[in-house]
Amino acid sequence: MSGRSALVVGGTGYLGQRITDAFVRDGFRVAVLSRGQRPFDGLSESVERVCVDRHDIAALQAEFGPRMFDVVVDNVAFEADEVANLLAVLEGRVGHYLLTSSTAVYANRFTRRPIREDDADLSVRAAVDGPNPFHPRLGHAYANGKRAAEQVLRESGVAWTILRSPVIVGANDRTNRVWWFAQRLLDGGPIVIPDWGPGRIFQVAWADDVARAFVAAARAPAAVGRTYNVAQAEIYTAETWIAACAAALGVEPRYVHVPEASLPACGLDGYTLPIAGRPFGHMLLDVGAIRCELTFEPSPESVWLGATMPGCAANPPSVASAGYDRRAAEMRLAAVGTVSR
Repeated sequence: MSGRSALVVGGTGYLGQRITDAFVRDGFRVAVLSRGQRPFDGLSESVERVCVDRHDIAALQAEFGPRMFDVVVDNVAFEADEVANLLAVLEGRVGHYLLTSSTAVYANRFTRRPIREDDADLSVRAAVDGPNPFHPRLGHAYANGKRAAEQVLRESGVAWTILRSPVIVGANDRTNRVWWFAQRLLDGGPIVIPDWGPGRIFQVAWADDVARAFVAAARAPAAVGRTYNVAQAEIYTAETWIAACAAALGVEPRYVHVPEASLPACGLDGYTLPIAGRPFGHMLLDVGAIRCELTFEPSPESVWLGATMPGCAANPPSVASAGYDRRAAEMRLAAVGTVSR
């Protein structure tokens, strides 16, 4: 079988499978490395399955031996050691190493201008339990790990490219953040928007476009040694995001504003909007670099949101979205909130 070779580390999950499929479609000979937590079902028959835990160095060495890969896509590196160890196992046998990073690396994301790639200070190590973390469960440990992983790759001496995305959405989003909005819009009740300050605008990234961006970077010599923000062109507020999601579902958008401080007394302690609220609801990115250097154009809203919301509604998760057991409390609070639409 001809074509360049690619190893996708973490190629069976939500984003990883899309990356795998994109490289297959582009003619690469693809191997997927996975520790086996998710089945290999759904991958092309041409894809080589490698079921090894990336943290088991001896097993990796036994599996790969002297093999060479033209491209490695590391989709599940969250710590410096994970990148360093894989580079050591494949020493001298990686043509181009592509890393899935995150806009969490931008320590100061509450800016009033688009964030450029060189705005990231990779030396920052924030207190794990400090304020305004990007990751709601891992706190600042997630961003710290991503910064460290980027540093190791940059200093490794291999040809590298780093892609940074904000919240990634798709029809089968395993975090159920898309379903959070779809479920509420489809039940006909209003969505409660806690007011947490003016000027909150954000972008998202469509999983299929992120996968395309990896292939574009792998194909472009200009991408070596470069970092790119990858996001959709559309800029949203909580209100316009809800309206766009509703339009994609063919329903009327309904939402109300309430003071954030009123939530605990109404039985909604900890309530927040996924994607459009804390901690993600302010992220404005400059995506000019990838568009200019790689001639990469994100899909228009009619395509990506038109696939994401109806796709989620047609095949909903087997569980309710986060906080849906308190939907009645949301409705009661909405009844006395400031009706906006």
